[in-house]
Amino acid sequence: MFYALPQELVEKRPAYLELPRNITQLLTSEKHMKLIGEDAFLELVWDCYAWAIWQAIQVPDGKGGYKEVPGSWQNYSGDFPIWRLSYDILRYFRMSYETEMEWSFQRLFTMPKNASLPWLDWRHFSNLVFNLTDRIVAQRKLQPIIDEVWNHRQPEDYTGYNLKRGEFLRKWNHSRYSQQTSVEKLLDDEIDVPDTQMAFDRKVLSEQLVEQFEATLSKKDKTILDLRMKGRTLQEIADIVDYETPSAVSKRIDRIAEQYEAFINPLPEGAERAKPEKKRL
Repeated sequence: MFYALPQELVEKRPAYLELPRNITQLLTSEKHMKLIGEDAFLELVWDCYAWAIWQAIQVPDGKGGYKEVPGSWQNYSGDFPIWRLSYDILRYFRMSYETEMEWSFQRLFTMPKNASLPWLDWRHFSNLVFNLTDRIVAQRKLQPIIDEVWNHRQPEDYTGYNLKRGEFLRKWNHSRYSQQTSVEKLLDDEIDVPDTQMAFDRKVLSEQLVEQFEATLSKKDKTILDLRMKGRTLQEIADIVDYETPSAVSKRIDRIAEQYEAFINPLPEGAERAKPEKKRL
């Protein structure tokens, strides 16, 4: 399985680039035999294949079809069942290598003594992984399991403070916990209805999310956002960024809020985002 990896993946742990591509040379080298006896060697092989399998797994797209798992694999926790399934599928890869293909362990010992295995290029490795994953998922009837896992994701399936987790938590909390509250009840309880800016403050003022969102902003908008996060008043921000009035800053913040909403909740291509209605209480 190691010899089927492309060089680009093995480069993540450069020490293993030195392993001979000839089995005789490998077996007679104490240094290299020690390398392949380390847990780090097993981790390299497992992690490379699991990561590649993850790219090949298909999840429901909500429209009756399938798509690749969206976002970076780093958005998901190690406990996410689909990520763990990527590692479990490895055993079926090994079975295929040993019984169905010319990649068996025994084949290494039947090669000419001077023969060296070439590096598999990235394109051939990708084709191998995608084709085998599709076949194994079909043969082992794993797709219904994948569908159920994807359609019933949990907060612990995500990790850190990434945008995918933030977007999921908003939808998850809304569908499970939020209760409908009338305007009349809000007024009776003397609770202020939050305006766009207040809602924006609650959503955006998290350093981890802002760091990702700020990369999409202009230099002036970044300054406005940074000053607002530091608690500066609208008048103070207006003076610093040369806006004539505090209301101009407020309007700009509203615009940034709209950009943020579009950033974390993109619409399908061709769709238009409805403008919020201004209601008078």
